Amino acid sequence: MMLEKTKKIYNKMSIASKAALWFTICGFVQKGISFITVPIFTRLLTTEQYGVVSIFYSWESIFIIFCTLNLFSGVFNNGMIKYENDRDGFLSSMQGLVSTLTLCMLLLYLLFFKKLSLWIEISRVLIIVMFMEILANSAFSFWSAKQRFEFKYRNMVILTLVVSVLSPLVAAVSVINTPDKFGADVRIISSACIVIVFYGIIYIINYIKGKNFFSKKYWIYALKFNIPLVPHYLSTLILSQSDRIMISKMIGMAEAGIYGLSHNLAMILNIFSTSINNAFAPWIYQRLKEEKYRDISSVCNKLFLFVAVALAFMMAFSPEVISILAPSEYYDAVYVIPPLAISLYFMFMYQIFANVEFYFEKNKFIMLASIFSAGFNVFLNYIFIKKLGYIAAGYTTLVCYVILGISHYIFSDKVAKKCIKDNIHLFDIKIVIGISCILMVFGLIMLLLYKNLLLRYGLILIMCMIFFIKRKDIYKFIVSIRR
Repeated sequence: MMLEKTKKIYNKMSIASKAALWFTICGFVQKGISFITVPIFTRLLTTEQYGVVSIFYSWESIFIIFCTLNLFSGVFNNGMIKYENDRDGFLSSMQGLVSTLTLCMLLLYLLFFKKLSLWIEISRVLIIVMFMEILANSAFSFWSAKQRFEFKYRNMVILTLVVSVLSPLVAAVSVINTPDKFGADVRIISSACIVIVFYGIIYIINYIKGKNFFSKKYWIYALKFNIPLVPHYLSTLILSQSDRIMISKMIGMAEAGIYGLSHNLAMILNIFSTSINNAFAPWIYQRLKEEKYRDISSVCNKLFLFVAVALAFMMAFSPEVISILAPSEYYDAVYVIPPLAISLYFMFMYQIFANVEFYFEKNKFIMLASIFSAGFNVFLNYIFIKKLGYIAAGYTTLVCYVILGISHYIFSDKVAKKCIKDNIHLFDIKIVIGISCILMVFGLIMLLLYKNLLLRYGLILIMCMIFFIKRKDIYKFIVSIRR
């Protein structure tokens, strides 16, 4: 009966709703597979090798900005509307632009290899693999963005899941059948090969359909739109990735591996919080358009509380999760999770506040806050990582996300006062501060109780009892959020 009801509801959904549902499921399954494979690779690789893998993907994230200018997340949707009659041509020209930029970046790297390798600490072979993977991933990103835009989800979902399963599977088998000392390189190369082969097919298809490598009109339009946004994209990446790179340089690759594990665990819940923001951003835009400003405050307060509770449970069960995901040499990663988890709360907070700035097209505030936070994070890491070890990076990240959250509250409040006639605050700062303080205190308590199993489980039991007693209120709360 339940299955039949579900089918009926699904069949009544619009094509846009079905697409949104499958894209969300696809994203969670993809990240879920990545999460499941963590305990496999933490046991197949040493902490040092795991650090190499972590650093590789950190550098790849940074190089992506220079190679692609994030064209698939900035200008592309606008181009799909503006050049509706030539979408395939626009797509293939964007791919041509990215291909040109990627080739230029690769040539520059090879030209200055000796100097750059001292800082980047990645072999020439892996760098070449990295650029090939960036090229393949960008082709898929353009194609999938077009699929999303046109609500075509079947092929995208199938391809994403195939690559998500095959990539870690082939990597695990390859590592098992390779001498230990080559474990990190084999893990990276074998996984990249799957991406390059499957997404390489998409790369070719994009050109066959679009038949347009270079277009002066499209290239100029894209560059004018996205180049001003590069500082923001780069700053957010530096804020999220620089800590692992600096740990590897200043302390060692093994420590970077341990920190990388805690960071990966925290990022699982980042998917959760980002999904909430993506779901509610259109709702916030609509309320701003309809001038229903008070609705924003009441709903966002609930969202802040909801995310804070989820993060609290994550902190409470961190030792158990770490022990499942990795062997004993990774256990100290648990002490980095509370500051990183609390950082996610402030990241979510900043995303919610930034929606107001995006709506009123005050993007310069977003860029300024991102640049300052990223720069300050690098400065703090430089001072404290050497003195206090890799755990310090978790707290410098927290400090910078607190600054980012506060900055965006101030900016969004100023924007609201300037653009809205009524003298109204869109967000209840007292409640926001209250939730923030409680979450920070809870994180501190967890740090003190990680070695005291009895007290920690007692606190978890109390939390569960409260949830059970208040289950009806919680259900009403969730329903009210959905509305």
